[in-house]
Amino acid sequence: MARFVWSIDPLAVSRLKSTPCKSPLTASELACLGIPKRKIPRVEAELARLNAETTLDRALLPALARQIADQFL
Repeated sequence: MARFVWSIDPLAVSRLKSTPCKSPLTASELACLGIPKRKIPRVEAELARLNAETTLDRALLPALARQIADQFL
């Protein structure tokens, strides 16, 4: 039993109860912001995760998307 308990990934378990959320910005909107094509899927995923947890102001999304993209390689 202990092996089973310690083999569970807590992050994966915490995401089981949440419903998937869509990104508030589309891929074309992110491309218009100047975010490279290779970074767009990860930026969309991060924006969707943040959107599921909190209410994001639509006016702040472009700046937030650029900051997220800058953090990725």
